[in-house]
Amino acid sequence: MAGLFIAIGLLVFAAIAVLIVGFVTESHAVRISERVEQVQQRSRVVMEGTQLDTELSKSIGERLIVPSLQRVRDQVMQLMPSQAKATARDKLDRAGSPSGLTVGSFLTLRFIFVLGGLTAAGALFVLWPTPVLLHRLFGSGLLVVLGILGPDYYLDMKIRGRQYTIRKSLPDAIDLLVVSAEAGTGLDGALAVVIKRKEGPLVDEFSRVLAEMRLGKSRQEAWHDMANRVDLDELRMLVAALRQAEELGVSIAKTLRSQADSLRTQRSLRVRQIAASLAIKMLFPLIFFILPALFITVLGPGLMSVMSGFKELGW
Repeated sequence: MAGLFIAIGLLVFAAIAVLIVGFVTESHAVRISERVEQVQQRSRVVMEGTQLDTELSKSIGERLIVPSLQRVRDQVMQLMPSQAKATARDKLDRAGSPSGLTVGSFLTLRFIFVLGGLTAAGALFVLWPTPVLLHRLFGSGLLVVLGILGPDYYLDMKIRGRQYTIRKSLPDAIDLLVVSAEAGTGLDGALAVVIKRKEGPLVDEFSRVLAEMRLGKSRQEAWHDMANRVDLDELRMLVAALRQAEELGVSIAKTLRSQADSLRTQRSLRVRQIAASLAIKMLFPLIFFILPALFITVLGPGLMSVMSGFKELGW
């Protein structure tokens, strides 16, 4: 009997011990889950505080001016006709998107310039104290013209500079294409060699051609789009010669070599033409600036001596 009571007591003790361990374990798990939730909430608060601190650490231009300009850009893009957007896109492609300009940013810049020009013209016309009405009209009109034509003039300057750079680097790039083609490389591989070894806007155009062909555009269409985008006669001639060579089965290397020789001949003729026109261009500075200064330097002392002699004679 004593052994039975001892066994029952051990079982009761074991049951109580199991209940106590289970309760302690459950409460410990609850405490762990609550602690994890508290840590997650604190992390979210810290992250929100960090994001807020980051937002507050920005300048007033990044927090106020940039979002305002973005809203203005969205409104301008909605109001602009599709033809104006297409024209701006073509000009930006031709200029190489200077300063990272996009169609929206360029149209917004043009709108801001026009609005600023009109505002400055009105302020100048009202506040300029000159009594001459013609002066105020001329100054106000000049500000309006600058506001309207300023962005387009800047873009035209970038286009001319980019075209000059492409025209200057085209013969050397074609020579490298010739060497690569004669070594057995295809036209696409030759373009890849030029892209690897050269830099500049022409290389950027070649890279765009290869990217468009990888995306599924045909070679002739990609070259034709590049010629239209750059709007350069020398590049149009090159694209036409390559298209004709592919259609007739002529050697690409010979076609490229003849194009390189033709481009160098054209550049030599252009240099001679510029040199021949220098005499006429120097005529006006010579007459209005150089000769008057030369006359003053050479004849000035003699005239002063003659005038002093006349004064001594009483004349």
